[in-house]
Amino acid sequence: MANGASRKAGLERTEAVRQRRPRNAGLPLSPEAAGATADFPQDNLPPEARSAVGRLMAELDRVKEELLAAQQRVVELEHRADEDALLPVLNRRGFDRELERTLAYIARHGTDVCLIYIDLDDFKAVNDIHGHAAGDAALRHVTDILLANVRRSDVVARLGGDEFAILLHHADEKAAQLKADQLTKALSSSGVVYDGREIAMSMTAGVTRLRSSDDAEGALKRADGLMYEGKAARRRAEPGKTA
Repeated sequence: MANGASRKAGLERTEAVRQRRPRNAGLPLSPEAAGATADFPQDNLPPEARSAVGRLMAELDRVKEELLAAQQRVVELEHRADEDALLPVLNRRGFDRELERTLAYIARHGTDVCLIYIDLDDFKAVNDIHGHAAGDAALRHVTDILLANVRRSDVVARLGGDEFAILLHHADEKAAQLKADQLTKALSSSGVVYDGREIAMSMTAGVTRLRSSDDAEGALKRADGLMYEGKAARRRAEPGKTA
């Protein structure tokens, strides 16, 4: 009986201590809590202890600065991962992310957004005849025209090679087709000048209105198909021309 009573009393003391213990006891201090340790008075500490506390606080400040710099670097690298290596527009990865966001927004709010899928005509000949440096200059020229003729709220991306895409927000299919026609005329009327020679440029665009039932892959495939229909129509209208 005595042993039972002693065990019961021990359990009661353990429970009382547990209830008095802070919830975060034993957990590492958050940066805010760690910073708060700097507020405790040090005047009564021996010189050696004050010196040790000062070194510890300086080390804590250094670690905080390194952590902040690392976080900023991660954000910068994430942004760069979405940007084209040559042009000041999104790459395919960044565009896919924006397209997914846009489709989710359309599903919630039913707003009008159109996708323009662009392929440059006869671009391989530019590289073959004038060289890849001229091809890069031509791509920059195309990008300048696209960016100059869309709103800042629209999204321009290079999907790869000589293929581009644009997301036109708050635009129905008629408005998007007019914009595609405007871009086509702007490019065909302003060839790129490289090494003292003007290189003629043209493009074909496919335009589609995004639907709430779309997924990113399906929307791109539909716009791509419409673009190729436009190329086929161009070949029929201009025999002997390649696309």
